[in-house]
Amino acid sequence: MRNCLAHTLILLTPLILFGGCKAEKSPTSTSKGSVANGEALFKENCAMCHNTDSTQAKIGPGLKGLFKNKELPASHKPATDANVRQQILNGNPDGKPMPMPAFAGNLKPEEVDSLLEYLKTL
Repeated sequence: MRNCLAHTLILLTPLILFGGCKAEKSPTSTSKGSVANGEALFKENCAMCHNTDSTQAKIGPGLKGLFKNKELPASHKPATDANVRQQILNGNPDGKPMPMPAFAGNLKPEEVDSLLEYLKTL
């Protein structure tokens, strides 16, 4: 009996000291944004011009594997959060066959965060 009690205390000590178990974050939510919200925003604002399931161009470049590549498809800048954010906010007035519109002023910072989180899943 004493041995069982000792084992129980050993197992419970971390829970007592550290306040119990922490819930793991949902795979659809991060501290920076929501993947689900990003997907909805993408469908609403971006899907008419960009593929998500391939790298083939639609009107703009296909975005599959965007963050897995060393560089962005149109600008050839490094594939970083900052460069993708800049592309979303500033657009690409020289894009062919059509310019990419700027979304600055149309999307809140947390919406851009969510778009970035979604794009990382492609």
